[in-house]
Amino acid sequence: MRFRPIANKKVISTFLCCMCFLLVLYCTLSKVDIRKISANSLKASAGDLESKKVEDLPVDTVDYVSKESGLTLKRFAEVSGFGYVELEYDDYYYVSSNPLTQSKGALYFNGHKETYYSEKVLPGNGLSIPGRHVANDGTIRDADGYIAVAADPSFLSRGTVVMTSVGPAKVYDTGCAYGTVDIYVSW
Repeated sequence: MRFRPIANKKVISTFLCCMCFLLVLYCTLSKVDIRKISANSLKASAGDLESKKVEDLPVDTVDYVSKESGLTLKRFAEVSGFGYVELEYDDYYYVSSNPLTQSKGALYFNGHKETYYSEKVLPGNGLSIPGRHVANDGTIRDADGYIAVAADPSFLSRGTVVMTSVGPAKVYDTGCAYGTVDIYVSW
């Protein structure tokens, strides 16, 4: 079997013409004077990249975004069966019209039983919850806005994200019955 060369003179010349057209189009749209571009200015090396210091480059941080632009960082989490949900650091989640409350000690939601346990009774000093804080609804949340919950490890392992009636939660603790999600609160 004999192969013909794929690139012939017509293909190469067509490619070069297209590249020249794109260069002229770019220069026209960006108002760059193509006559001032020299062959030396088009050459680049790894040394050119290393000459810039990281400190000189602008860095967008949450503080920079909120102070300079009046914007805030939004985080989304994929929660099984619910798609992408916007994570809230302190605000209420409006997931269910019948969420778990202090007066409702237990309910069924999303295929599991929900109960709650209070940090006033079980302080949870041994729990490793990064950015642990009490949200406006009284739930204990992590830095991303996930509600801290406990579950039997054979039902939901640590680190699993699950939707509860009060919002998206992450399993940080164990010690409740199989099929139950125990929501950590400050009530």
